[in-house]
Amino acid sequence: MAENTFIPPPLPRLYPWHESVIEQMKGAWAAGRLPHAILLQGAEGLGKRELASWLAAAVLCETSTETLQRCGKCASCLLIAAGTHPDYFWVRPEEDKQLISVDQIRDATTRLTKTSYRQGYKISIVDPAHQMTVAAANGLLKTLEEPTSNSLLILITSRPSSLLPTVRSRCQKITLSSPSAAETLQWLQTETGAAADPALIEFTGNAPLRAREFADGRFSSLDSDMQGALGALVAGRVDVTHVAAEWTKKNELPELPNRLTWLDLWLTSVARMGIGGTADLFTFPARSAHLPSLPATLNISAIYGVVDQIRALKAQLARTALQRELAMESLLIAVLQVIGPPPQELRK
Repeated sequence: MAENTFIPPPLPRLYPWHESVIEQMKGAWAAGRLPHAILLQGAEGLGKRELASWLAAAVLCETSTETLQRCGKCASCLLIAAGTHPDYFWVRPEEDKQLISVDQIRDATTRLTKTSYRQGYKISIVDPAHQMTVAAANGLLKTLEEPTSNSLLILITSRPSSLLPTVRSRCQKITLSSPSAAETLQWLQTETGAAADPALIEFTGNAPLRAREFADGRFSSLDSDMQGALGALVAGRVDVTHVAAEWTKKNELPELPNRLTWLDLWLTSVARMGIGGTADLFTFPARSAHLPSLPATLNISAIYGVVDQIRALKAQLARTALQRELAMESLLIAVLQVIGPPPQELRK
């Protein structure tokens, strides 16, 4: 068996935008049609892990007879709160690894086939499912095709297209959707006690939990730093080697995906403004501008090509080891190529 395969899961918690999914699951439970495998998909920052944890706790709760619920007081609920329920397993990449191995999946599926310790359900949650190796994903197929009674497998993913079609087709798909931007702003204000920045909602893709994570000034700091760095690049005050080295230092690596998200949204906004004939300033949407003016002619196709390059790099960061500094140098060179040379007065 793989070591450190199972870890204490996130605490169960429901958010307002979970309501439709919960009602769907309660209906399936009442009708005796709870699926044996669920693919819980949706963007990051919507609380998929907390929702999966709540669903597992409700299925295992000793008060869930006709109604699916989590009492928080029975023996099963207390075991879950302590992270020691013997029929509840959480699988994710082991420490210092990016992928879920076939040994981890074999461990999980073996446990699902055994008799329940508490004469109830056995539940395994794989998170994130798109980070399974091909061998690990294939290792799920027998369990998906021939499930044991009273077993539930939940696969959590923000990138369902990265999963094998044979795995996706054997799960009931449940998509967790984002609330409206207005609902996110209202929720965020309730959580933080302060009015939320609309640009923060755009940056986080209208994902409330990510927005809350950045609402303490982290986004404003990132936005200012990104505009400052790009302004210096465009003006020729620094070169790509310096910026790439700064962004990929060990203590900066956790922020690198956020920088790429900022670049993605910024260039996409530039392209849209160019198409609409309103591209007069470089700035993140809804933010005050302090970057130089755009070049006279924008190559919209080239800009979207760089956006594709940014998204590909983000995917690589999540799945593979790569020379980040060289990759960032290449990306920044591509950015400078599409925005053109700096105005003559900025070269002095």
